[in-house]
Amino acid sequence: MPKYASVFLCITLFIGVACSSSLPSGCPPQCLGALLHKRALSGIDFEGVNLRNAVLIQAQLDSTNLRNADLSGADLSQADLASADLRGARLVGANLQGANLSSVLLDEADLSGANLTEARLARIDLTRVKLTAAVFVKAILIGCDLRGADLRGINLGGADLRGANLSWAYMKGANLTAENPRDPGADLRGANLTGAILTGASLGGVNLRGAIFDHAELSGVTLRGVNLQGAIFERANLRGANLQNSLLDGANLNSATLMLANLLGSSLKGADLRGADLRQSTLLGENLVGADFTGARYDNATQWPKGFAPPNTTIYLGN
Repeated sequence: MPKYASVFLCITLFIGVACSSSLPSGCPPQCLGALLHKRALSGIDFEGVNLRNAVLIQAQLDSTNLRNADLSGADLSQADLASADLRGARLVGANLQGANLSSVLLDEADLSGANLTEARLARIDLTRVKLTAAVFVKAILIGCDLRGADLRGINLGGADLRGANLSWAYMKGANLTAENPRDPGADLRGANLTGAILTGASLGGVNLRGAIFDHAELSGVTLRGVNLQGAIFERANLRGANLQNSLLDGANLNSATLMLANLLGSSLKGADLRGADLRQSTLLGENLVGADFTGARYDNATQWPKGFAPPNTTIYLGN
């Protein structure tokens, strides 16, 4: 190849790369509806910029300053937002499906109604983020801090919440069940749900093994067939809960309220029932087949249904 042809090719390639990463005229600060698909935007200052309805599919936004930016309705699917600053950003109704949000800053951000299906947010502080009606289907939220978060109507179906802190979270009407009945629900193994409000929540197929529910509000919830092995329900309210065929082996139900609960077919082997209130609960079905209390411990403060005698396989601890 002649020397001048080689130089011309290099110049052409340089211009092509420069144009591919250039921004529309006037953007920033006005980027309303901007088409930025697959753009390399790392390091650009978008603080306070209007990016409403912008198309940022697969965009490179890692370590980018998006503080107080308006990304409402923006399409950020598959975007790389690792270590981005989104504090105070508005992402109402934004599409973040499959986005990488590892190490991102989200303090005071608004993600109401946003779609975060299969997004990655492991160990993110979400305590001061608006998440009402957001969708986190199959999202990775391992170890996230959601203390006191308002999660009303949130969809966490199939999400990975292992070790997450959901203490005192308001989860009324939240959905943690997978869309496909054959798929597992959310994984909350070892999660902290102390004082969480879960009335009206959908918990079918959820794995709650070793989860902490001290003082949690679970009245009337359906936990049928759920893995609750080793879970802690000390002083939790499970009044009227459906625990049929659930696994409660080794669970701590000390001083828990289980009045009117359905425990048919459930396994409570080695469970701690000291001070538990089981009045009017359903423990026996037809042919005296009911809950398995083998090795379960109870004391004088345990209240059983009228006429029910604890089986010989239980352990009485007296006072």
